[in-house]
Amino acid sequence: MRVLAFSLIILLAACGALPERSERGARIIAVGDSVMAWNRDGDAGIPAAIEKRLGLPVLDASVPGARMRFGGVGGAVGFSIPGQYRAGDWDAVVMNGGANDLLAACGCNRCDAVLDRLVRVDYPAFLNRLGDTPVLIVGYYGPAGDRRGNYDICNDELQVLERRLTRLAATRPNVRVVRVRDAITGNPRLYDADRVHPSPEGSAVIGALVARALSL
Repeated sequence: MRVLAFSLIILLAACGALPERSERGARIIAVGDSVMAWNRDGDAGIPAAIEKRLGLPVLDASVPGARMRFGGVGGAVGFSIPGQYRAGDWDAVVMNGGANDLLAACGCNRCDAVLDRLVRVDYPAFLNRLGDTPVLIVGYYGPAGDRRGNYDICNDELQVLERRLTRLAATRPNVRVVRVRDAITGNPRLYDADRVHPSPEGSAVIGALVARALSL
């Protein structure tokens, strides 16, 4: 199923001009936190970059501040990353998540229990909902290097999270982890001024890596 679905994406992408983006016509859905959502207003976020690369419409359902396990302010569903997902016959799901869980629950210090919950409970529960739909989990990058950002303290935990998610993905034939750390970390021009989120160029680099993974 995984091979067929990814092959379908390649075939559709080769059919011509970029389709109009709409929920009804979207073939890929993106869910996640502010890294995924950043630059959306300028049509330069990660989902838009994936769309431009593949020529396939992408629905961006990501919400800044979202966590893998969180009802959000006032219980808003969108602040739960699994709650952003909308059932459909998707060619693929692109997602990220976990940084806000780690910062909020343990301050990115002595986070073994939170990491265990993310990798053993939260991610598997969501992936089970998606069945055999191809899923791309986008990893997190590290510090910009020129000056500190608010999530620099989470760098070690986010590396552990990515390693553990990679092992989880190895047990599921429809799931891949897209490593973006090597392409982004330490290159200030790929970061927003806050040194947390990607710049439009950074979003484009991440989107290109995801699109490449979808095309394999």
